[in-house]
Amino acid sequence: MYFFWALLYSFFAYLVFKYIQKFKNYGPNALKGPFPLPLVGNLHQIGSTPHKSLTKLHDTYGPIYRVWMGDRYSVIVNDIQLMREMIVTNNDTFLNRPKSPSLKYYSGNYISDVSSSSDEVWKRHRDIAAAALTKTKMKHIYTLLDQQVDDLLTSMSIVEKSGQAFEPRRYSQRFTMNTMLKYIFNKHISYDEDVNSGLMKEIIEPSDAIFQELGTGALGDFIDIFKPFTAMYLNLFDKNAPALINFAIREYKEHLETYTEEHKATPRDFMDVLITEFSDDPDKVDKIAYMSIDVLLAATDTTATSIEWAFLYLANYPEMQEKAAQELVSVAGKDRNLSLADRQSTPFTNALIKEIARHKVIGPFGLIRHCSADIEIGGHFIPKDSQVLFNYMSIGANPKYWENPSEFNPSRFLGPNPQDFPMFSLGPRSCVGKSLALDELFLGIGNVIKKFKVSSTDGKPISDADIFGLTIRPTKFYVTLKERN
Repeated sequence: MYFFWALLYSFFAYLVFKYIQKFKNYGPNALKGPFPLPLVGNLHQIGSTPHKSLTKLHDTYGPIYRVWMGDRYSVIVNDIQLMREMIVTNNDTFLNRPKSPSLKYYSGNYISDVSSSSDEVWKRHRDIAAAALTKTKMKHIYTLLDQQVDDLLTSMSIVEKSGQAFEPRRYSQRFTMNTMLKYIFNKHISYDEDVNSGLMKEIIEPSDAIFQELGTGALGDFIDIFKPFTAMYLNLFDKNAPALINFAIREYKEHLETYTEEHKATPRDFMDVLITEFSDDPDKVDKIAYMSIDVLLAATDTTATSIEWAFLYLANYPEMQEKAAQELVSVAGKDRNLSLADRQSTPFTNALIKEIARHKVIGPFGLIRHCSADIEIGGHFIPKDSQVLFNYMSIGANPKYWENPSEFNPSRFLGPNPQDFPMFSLGPRSCVGKSLALDELFLGIGNVIKKFKVSSTDGKPISDADIFGLTIRPTKFYVTLKERN
């Protein structure tokens, strides 16, 4: 009984101590925000759709404000100029990511990945990934993108001729997954492969689960007293991360069997690059496995979701679709696929892709940043150890920078002074795969528009209701395809 009361008293003391901390006076330039509750802070106000609730709070508290996510003092940034001042002008202060039980687990204790590692470790890993993603390092890999486009269009033609409705999620996911599987491991998933077998089950199923888990977060990521329980749960019960890491280790061992000295200069794929870079590292197996999976996950889901949303917007804005189709045919003709060389001659198609990214933000907060020192940004005080979230939904809908922001209007990205939207973030820690992602989006979306007319199955607008996660997905929908003459 004594132990029970001691435990209860300790818990109560913890609640009081943590609650008092939430009212620390940071001076006259302290950020304003909603009143926090004990333990949860403002988590009850954020709810299950934080991209929407935090955008509503923007209307009340302005371009930058604070909320308490449990025990985490969290700064929400809704203004692109403030964002630029943070991660471009003062990048060193906001370079790293906050540590959490979930991030520690999924990154193998931050052992070797681009997304969650810090400081010098991150810089080395980013340099490796950035070099490998250049066309000069593995230029032969870029030919695979054209092949993936051919495979996608062929599969779409089969569906169109069958008269069946087309499921954008399935085909978008396989298009981007195949591109990266080929790039990283030299693997391929057939478009007609069953979802419950083979690489589909081994890779896509756990990948989807991890994105969902990281998007929602765990209590231990926000409330300190739950940290050990979150770590224990993940280590004991999670099967998704081990499945992907075991797959990567198996691929590493298979690559070693055929790896030769010539692959140092002319790597066959990203795995060869990692084998070369980590050849003398005692922890090379784990580092190679975690880094390859990190690049795979980062480069597939966001691009696939962008293409999935593009199908919805093409169906809902047929006049925009037809305008892009006419432009693409005028540039490339009717008998060949688009190539990357055509991109500079297709301004409206490029603007259409950018407007979809602004109007329906895919990564609502990007990568959360950690503030490493007390600092003032735009006259606002941000304390050390804050976590910083950039609300891309608010940034893309801010009337200060966008005329009629709720209107879908690709023309805002045209003309002598086109607007810009940071769809890949800003500064040194912006998306390392930006170039490849833009190439996938242009070739994937552009060739679909050029070859097919996309429409809703019932002639009515498709609902743009979304599902929150690490990426914002549409609810599952189908479209009708009609091959253009």
